[in-house]
Amino acid sequence: MSDMLKTFVTKELKEQIENKYAHIKYPVGLYAKVLQVKKENGISECVLKILDKNLSEDNAFSELPGIKTELELKKGEIVVILLLYGGNQVYVLGRKTA
Repeated sequence: MSDMLKTFVTKELKEQIENKYAHIKYPVGLYAKVLQVKKENGISECVLKILDKNLSEDNAFSELPGIKTELELKKGEIVVILLLYGGNQVYVLGRKTA
């Protein structure tokens, strides 16, 4: 009986996190690699790929197109980004330093 209760609670918690608190599954701040850059009027519009903590591409995330920043970025650079509350609005904070 206790295994049934444990299974139920585990499933319910997983669903609650997925539906209400998706932002706690991943860190708010992440690394991303700049895949493409278009510059226009002092704004860089980029395509980014999320990286894991080892700076390898994280396939749990698809590429993020149309990310705009005033930072002058170059293809291949690694940047630090912010996703507020698990949303899809991406803020580029700066470049990763050595």
